[in-house]
Amino acid sequence: MAWPLMFEDQRQQIIMLWHLCHVSIVHRTQFYLLFRGDPADQIYMEVELRRLTWLEQHLAELGNASPALLGDEPAGSVSSRALKQEREYLAKRVSSKLTAEEREMLYMKWDIEPEGKQRRRLQLVNKLWTDPLNKQHVQESAEIVAKLVGFCESGEHASKEMFQLHFESPSDKKTWMGWNLISNLLHL
Repeated sequence: MAWPLMFEDQRQQIIMLWHLCHVSIVHRTQFYLLFRGDPADQIYMEVELRRLTWLEQHLAELGNASPALLGDEPAGSVSSRALKQEREYLAKRVSSKLTAEEREMLYMKWDIEPEGKQRRRLQLVNKLWTDPLNKQHVQESAEIVAKLVGFCESGEHASKEMFQLHFESPSDKKTWMGWNLISNLLHL
């Protein structure tokens, strides 16, 4: 399969797994905006897809933190609680990061009734990243979150280096010796 087709396929799988595994919407936004299909992105796409596939399987095995079905929140899930807290944090930033005109335009676009200020902000943020099958929704969600978090302020997006690849055992709580250990073994 040609890279552009593979990229789109992997990207859609990743977006769905983010939704199912309740991955941070800030992480989703950063990753989505950074990796746009450049051939150099292939390793990052593959690693993210493998990480998410493992996470989905792991959550399914636990049972009490099973992945979400579209629109469902698993009761008591640690990841869904963290996602809720993240959305509350973003809702607080709506007033400081968006002008009154931008907010009103977004409220109208996202069908949010004029009720209370805090309630409207939270309703807006709760609608972001909720439709993984809709490419326009995903793009617009990423743009709004980027503005709320401040990715757009400097005119630059975060660098790809922030997604460094770490090759270590996830169960090892101690610092992994990595290259020193390999080097010592080679000198035996």
